[in-house]
Amino acid sequence: MEVEEFYHSIEPMLRQKHDWFNNEKLQEVLSEYRILHACIHNLNELLIKKSLIHADPYRLDKRISDIVIPDTSPFPDTDTANQLGSRFSDYELMLDFLCTYYSFTVENLTIPKIKKLLDFNAVVDWKNLYSNSTSSITRTLSNCLTSVRQNAPSVILSMINDCTGKSSSAVEKINVMLNELGVFQRELYKVELRHDVFNHPEFNKEKAFSSPDEEVAEIKRLFGKVIGKRKPYYSELVQEISNEDLGADKEKYQQAVIKKLEIINVAQVETKKKSNAPNSKKILMDAVFCLGAISPELQQIYSKLTENFDVYYSKKHTFSTLLGQAFRMAFKIPEKERICEVTIVDSQGVSRAQKIKVNEELKAMLQKIRIYAGIASKGSEYSKIENSDETSILNFLNKQVSECQSIFSKVNALDAFFKSIKDPLKRVKIKGMLLELSTFRASIINVNKKRSEYVSYKEELEQMKKLGISDNG
Repeated sequence: MEVEEFYHSIEPMLRQKHDWFNNEKLQEVLSEYRILHACIHNLNELLIKKSLIHADPYRLDKRISDIVIPDTSPFPDTDTANQLGSRFSDYELMLDFLCTYYSFTVENLTIPKIKKLLDFNAVVDWKNLYSNSTSSITRTLSNCLTSVRQNAPSVILSMINDCTGKSSSAVEKINVMLNELGVFQRELYKVELRHDVFNHPEFNKEKAFSSPDEEVAEIKRLFGKVIGKRKPYYSELVQEISNEDLGADKEKYQQAVIKKLEIINVAQVETKKKSNAPNSKKILMDAVFCLGAISPELQQIYSKLTENFDVYYSKKHTFSTLLGQAFRMAFKIPEKERICEVTIVDSQGVSRAQKIKVNEELKAMLQKIRIYAGIASKGSEYSKIENSDETSILNFLNKQVSECQSIFSKVNALDAFFKSIKDPLKRVKIKGMLLELSTFRASIINVNKKRSEYVSYKEELEQMKKLGISDNG
């Protein structure tokens, strides 16, 4: 294939892949970073609560406007609480910036920025979270989590395992996609360089296309004038251009480029999807498995709610109150139900007053945490659901989504209720739940999306069946 013919033939392929990255692949990267952020937030809160690390006192003063790699230099074990607390906080802040403000587009994620993100992802080696790690952050984090695991209740163990497992999986997926984008950016760089240099009036085609060395020389001569400081000069990629255009094995190099871009062939992808029709029960169980992600999020909400209720209902420890408490414990008299009235706002924006039985709600939430933790670990709870028929599984899923939405509404109302406490001594001890609610809501949406995929797929199968069309072609 001649030089300009090859260059023009791959231009449309690059445009398609460019759109594919922006519309699909990079949105997946953002989703994985959101999962990672939720896990890191939960672990950070847990370690602070257990006093294994100190909360960063300067956290609120830090302003992030670009990718910043947290400090990875070694630090003494005697200063673990401060050093790991500060660095893990920086790690979480960076994730918050990526999930909230960063632009995941081909235009923004240049080769240097991809490298920066890969370096950031390597700050904690989630795949090798061991006490003998050469990374100070990874090693001390592993030791801290080991300390928490000792004599910890099953719900905490499940939360830690869930967060570390998901963090490892998320980073691995992100790195694969970023490396794939890096390969694409190299091809994009070459095509844009060809376009800008080959179309420049001073470009000598006859001389440039006489040999590989002459093409490299001509590109190098015009690079500063054509590109300026917009992009760095990558000699390796310029050499690849000459190999693909004029090298002895140019056909081999050209085919290699085309192969890298073949994924954008939408027709082939759709045909492959149809030929490998998914199993409907698997789609449904994927949605059920997503419920497992809610367990650590609910655990965080449960912990804060418990503390906030204790603050709200706290009384002075007089002799009579202490005597009454001892009397109830001695005779195993259940604690009197605590009731508070909140304002619930539904999805239509309509407000209504609702009385919440505190002990009952917390007990029900704890039960949800246990069920979802069992699903996350694919334990007996998961197996029991998997062995049921699809109708029963869907009914279970519908019920869980509805109940989670109800919990979200109540907790959201309780968050506002606690923030409206007038007593300044109590209000200062109240813990906000905005971030936990945001993560919880995102997880509910994710489960609902998976459930909708199943319902849509079943409806499609039913329509095909009515038309006498088989789903396997």
